[in-house]
Amino acid sequence: MSIMLKPLTQEFGWSRTAATGAITTGTIIAGLLSLPFGRLADRYGPRLLSSIGAVITAGVYVAITKFTNLWQFYVVYVIGRAISTNTLASIAPQTAAVNWFRRFRGRALGLLAMATPLGSSLLAIIAQLIMVDHGWRTVFLVFAFAVIFLQAIPAPLILRRRPEDLGLVPDGDHRAGDPPPSSGHPPAETEFSWTLSEAIRTLALWLIITSIFIALTVNAGVGFHLVAYYTDAGIDATVAVGAMSLYAFTGALASLIWGFLTEKFSERLLATTVLLLSAAAILYLLLVKTITGAFIFAVLFGFTSRGEGTLVNIILAQYYGRGSYGTISGFVYPFYMLALGFGPLISSLSFDLTGSYQTVFTLFIALTIIAAWLLWLAKKPTPPVRETGPAH
Repeated sequence: MSIMLKPLTQEFGWSRTAATGAITTGTIIAGLLSLPFGRLADRYGPRLLSSIGAVITAGVYVAITKFTNLWQFYVVYVIGRAISTNTLASIAPQTAAVNWFRRFRGRALGLLAMATPLGSSLLAIIAQLIMVDHGWRTVFLVFAFAVIFLQAIPAPLILRRRPEDLGLVPDGDHRAGDPPPSSGHPPAETEFSWTLSEAIRTLALWLIITSIFIALTVNAGVGFHLVAYYTDAGIDATVAVGAMSLYAFTGALASLIWGFLTEKFSERLLATTVLLLSAAAILYLLLVKTITGAFIFAVLFGFTSRGEGTLVNIILAQYYGRGSYGTISGFVYPFYMLALGFGPLISSLSFDLTGSYQTVFTLFIALTIIAAWLLWLAKKPTPPVRETGPAH
């Protein structure tokens, strides 16, 4: 939508604040709906949710090409954002990955997290090329057909809720009495699956929520205003957009790298390290005045900031198990979305009051260090004692 913002406002005469309000509203609504979608993901899996979500998203793309008033844009975009975020980009696919993998869960979630920033870096360029020759409406129509043929049709044919539905177990391991797997890897240990009511009574969950809320507020506040910050520093707008694309692409690779590293190192240690490196990257940003510096920061911030969300999702899975992962992550996700919605607003308000981003970015450095400390305190909780029913 950052690519579409200017064409939309120019054609309809809307202010950028008015148009951006739809993005913020859609983001917050998506977060508020994540808990019920998480429960649905635990119960039905990605097959149903992704299929329905893809069809609705395609319909929203087509509807966007037909509106003429701002209120219509709000209604259509908010519905699309709320549905697509939960069914195609976060809760449903993440729950599937946690259910299908135990020993290789880190790399699975890392690969999954790679999809969104990689798609952002590539599709933004494709959208721009289409828009130059055919206009912004054609972009949405092309994307609608892509969603149908690449998501809505394959999803019901390929996706399944969990390996047990096919007589399998996570990671391709074997059941007791079966021949050992050809990979030679020992099967993963059986994990305890927490319920949501059990998880919310642990200090660790609230430390994780507070930490990631702070971290994502900072990331959104910096990332959304990065192009504006660069151009204010005298860097050409085209170069600034290129650096932004590099930031997204680097973030895609970082999600995969951090996911793999969790198979060798503590995910809590890695997440804390990433937050401290992110604070250092923002400190470097305050000194950036050149094209070279802009691209260096894009790589540094992409490698660190994009890893935070991936690592926290892995922490949630490793701490609380897969039995209610969709429900637990659905409880946490509204805090993610609120942070993503408020971060850009905080930066905007600070800029309007002070005339620069120096004050708010300095504040963000301190907040990121606090987030790292809180996450380090979030040690894995001890499973509760249940009166009835075995651990999963």
